[in-house]
Amino acid sequence: MSRSSILNFESLEGVTLRVPATLLAVLGVVLALELVFRLVPEKKLVPNMSRQGEVFFMEREVLSKFDAPKIVFLGSSRIRRALVPAKLDEQLGLKKGSTVNLGLAMARVYESLYLYERNEAKLRSAEIVVLNLDEWHVSTGPAMSNTLYETHGPISERLHFPERIRTKMLFDGLLTMRVKMKLVPGAIFGRKDDVQNLKLDENNQILPPPRAEKLETYGGQIKMFYDRFDVSPVLLGHIEQLAKKVQANGRTFVLLQLPNRTAYQVEVDRTHKQDFENEVAAVRALATKLNVPFLFYRSPVEIGLTDANYEDYGHMKPDGAAITTRFLGDRLLELRAKK
Repeated sequence: MSRSSILNFESLEGVTLRVPATLLAVLGVVLALELVFRLVPEKKLVPNMSRQGEVFFMEREVLSKFDAPKIVFLGSSRIRRALVPAKLDEQLGLKKGSTVNLGLAMARVYESLYLYERNEAKLRSAEIVVLNLDEWHVSTGPAMSNTLYETHGPISERLHFPERIRTKMLFDGLLTMRVKMKLVPGAIFGRKDDVQNLKLDENNQILPPPRAEKLETYGGQIKMFYDRFDVSPVLLGHIEQLAKKVQANGRTFVLLQLPNRTAYQVEVDRTHKQDFENEVAAVRALATKLNVPFLFYRSPVEIGLTDANYEDYGHMKPDGAAITTRFLGDRLLELRAKK
């Protein structure tokens, strides 16, 4: 038989390819459900005690009280506990309410990017936007499961995640109902203890109750942050996207990495030193590429802290926050003087 006869499609003339009616019906139902879930307002679905629920809280209870912030801090709960806005305003000679701290519990950079994008009309007035990084922010090792990225992250990005999570991330993006269906019972019948224990205090800082963590061992914390640690181009890309948005508004973007508690850092260096160094090197290279400051501090003593100023591995007590705020205030004064 010749090659041409093998590729001759004339023999398929008159052949009708049939798709089973049942399959078409199932596909139609799935697509209809997906459309319904995409139309349901997310505020009615997500728990208050979730990343996205906390974003809504920040918009409703915090940002609504700030007319035109001059200094914005973004990041996880570590920056939320480390920076006292009213004290920084006083140090910088700004009126109270000029600094807003938008740190979110266990937030990755994507949450900060999402919050900035949703509120860019207000936040573009900020002269300086500071993003504090935790070392796990650039790694796909810690679970990416937090509802917000699962349902909002761009499909094109998901193709570049490690193989172990790529398929799930793709399906979650294409069929958001996979994630949202789990939220329906709680949205209908209520969720026990789903109340934000956050409030804006007299210093314009959001302070949840003190953390009760054992300081004798950091094994569990390190395992959560460093298991399957990598430096993800996708997650570095979120930093770059945020930086470019701030720069496009003609403002100054600053990368910050506050020090861990010394005892914790000693254990990190013993078990995952190269991972830590890889993260710092990657962020430093990105800061150079973007031409932005990278304020990196490896040890608490560099900013005037001791381990006694920490609640746990990295969150600061009020006395630690006061010291950190004064230190960062001096750095911001230096940056503003250069403008």
